[in-house]
Amino acid sequence: MRDYKISFCTVCMNRLHHLKQTLPVNLLDNQAYLNLEFILLDYNSSDGLEHWVKKNMQEHLESGRLVYYKTCTPMHFNRSHSRNLAYKLADGDLICNIDADNYTGDGFAAYINEEFKKNENIFLTTLNSIEARGKDVLGRMCVKKSDFYKIGGYDERMVYYGFEDYDFANRLEFNNVRRTFITGDQDYFRAITHSNTERLSNEYAYGNLTTLLVNYLSPCSTDFLFLFSNKEYRRNIIIDPKAYPFSEPLSEFQKSQIRYPQSTLNALWLEGEWSGDESEINLKSKEGIQERLSFNEERKCFISDLCTEASDFYKILNPMFIQQAIMFYSQFTNRVIMHQNKIERRIIVNGLRFGNDVVYKNFDDQTPITT
Repeated sequence: MRDYKISFCTVCMNRLHHLKQTLPVNLLDNQAYLNLEFILLDYNSSDGLEHWVKKNMQEHLESGRLVYYKTCTPMHFNRSHSRNLAYKLADGDLICNIDADNYTGDGFAAYINEEFKKNENIFLTTLNSIEARGKDVLGRMCVKKSDFYKIGGYDERMVYYGFEDYDFANRLEFNNVRRTFITGDQDYFRAITHSNTERLSNEYAYGNLTTLLVNYLSPCSTDFLFLFSNKEYRRNIIIDPKAYPFSEPLSEFQKSQIRYPQSTLNALWLEGEWSGDESEINLKSKEGIQERLSFNEERKCFISDLCTEASDFYKILNPMFIQQAIMFYSQFTNRVIMHQNKIERRIIVNGLRFGNDVVYKNFDDQTPITT
């Protein structure tokens, strides 16, 4: 049986400092596998990625081993869209996501080839694998390009951080593709460790949060209000699902959340528009409900004009608390979509259009490619 053509796909948005360390090593570690290409998608980076690739990777670009694409469209990082775009640009029979902070390990392409020769009806993943070492490698996914298309790629409704890869794996399984864990050399699981701040730095929610207000309701529930710079807000009551005293039988959504340490009272965030300043904040929900939060100098908090039992909203200033709140907001928003797809046993997402954009190949800005 012939060797598979394999594409290693890396999406990079302002992660040049990681790519400088990983890409040269990954190219060297897989040089023995000839039927391999490295797809590097510059997702509108502003950290000098294009210049670095042009200056330091000419040998690999000229040989075709490395193919560089750039899109100037995205303003924020979107994992689902960016991976769909990179996968569509790849020529391989097998496609493997390699994050910019990941090392493939010596001979990883050959390992993938052998695993798919044993059984072509599989996908390789580190998700839930006891072999995985740390969450930095949990996005590693190797799949036949034909199977990627059969399920419509990553769900592009998932625009934030987290769970898009779990959902992708679930839908492959629903389509009778067998989950197989990546095993073997521990070098396959090596990655550059970094903070959650760096994980979220290019996300819309992190970069555009203006104010975070919280209203303590009980030991297991707190009202969170996120105010964004585009004058939109998101709001929900974050709960401990194991301790919260639900008054009615659990919905399917609530049942799906019991396994997590935090969830929300409602599956969807309350959305609306806000206006105001440090003394008064006016909220108007999409349903037309209006609420005014007025700052009380004596109590050092905002007080709602809706006379609820607990209506004191405090502005959060602690950077770590804000980071954790944004991480929850991002992961939970994607998590809801994943669980809905799971409940419905949904296989295909996105319809006919996904991974759409305009890119330029190997610095040729005169020849746009529309995907």
